[in-house]
Amino acid sequence: MASLVSIGECMLELNATDTLNFKRSFAGDTYNTAVYAKRWQSRLSVYYISAIGTDNLSNEMLAQWKGEGLNTQYVAQTPDAQLGIYAISRDDQGKRCVSYWRKESAASQLMSLLKAQNILANLPHFDYVYFTGISLGILSDSARQELLDLIESMKNKGSKIVFDPNYRAKLWKSDEEAINWLTKAYQLTDIALPGMTDHKALFKHQTHDEVAEFLQALGCKEIIVKNAQDGIYAFTQDEKFCFSVDKNSPCIDTTAAGDSFAGTYIAARIAGDDILSAVEAGADVASSVVRHVGAITH
Repeated sequence: MASLVSIGECMLELNATDTLNFKRSFAGDTYNTAVYAKRWQSRLSVYYISAIGTDNLSNEMLAQWKGEGLNTQYVAQTPDAQLGIYAISRDDQGKRCVSYWRKESAASQLMSLLKAQNILANLPHFDYVYFTGISLGILSDSARQELLDLIESMKNKGSKIVFDPNYRAKLWKSDEEAINWLTKAYQLTDIALPGMTDHKALFKHQTHDEVAEFLQALGCKEIIVKNAQDGIYAFTQDEKFCFSVDKNSPCIDTTAAGDSFAGTYIAARIAGDDILSAVEAGADVASSVVRHVGAITH
């Protein structure tokens, strides 16, 4: 079975159970994706590259990663920084509200820590590499370029690159900055997993076909455009598929809907499933995840 590495940030998740109380867990887009990939294909070797502290919460997080079957030997730890935190609450209309505290987190210093601890020099070959716009967004400009240089070197050595833009406006100084870095990432990408909402907001694309044409021009070979209301569209150089989703499916919490889809889709494709079967599997898992509160189902 092939290997998959996911690169990014995992955070302490606080999910409001009432006005005063929160349920604690650990989550983050690239971590969620790694977990669901491993759960879908248990024989898949799934690695996680990130940076955490050495405090009790960081060590608890590391233990959870190992408990999910992830290989953590390329995780950097530092006594000088801690985990990022995000809290999920709901307003009077029940709308989901998310607040973040991640500035100066260990993960925001990922590239410098990986270099300082000689981890980059000892990375093996990975068959598939997954990262997101959030992986880039939390970093400084110089570290963003270092991450893209790492991705490019992996691609040149034969890794397939999978990228989800996962656009979060608060991580970027401007739309122009986000467009610049996400476009650079797409240019290294083999399998793109964009959300229609992200592309409408940032690139002003209005249709799935516009997204696909844009990404194919950048060199992406396999494109899965996610739109919860209008289905999922898959594009290759020769074919186009559409998968309809059940608009009446129960939804309690959308946290990790896209991440669980991505992890399942990637694992299914690695296992040899065709695109349509992999999309169906990812959509089924995502529809189950949104029936539960929080990113990782138990």
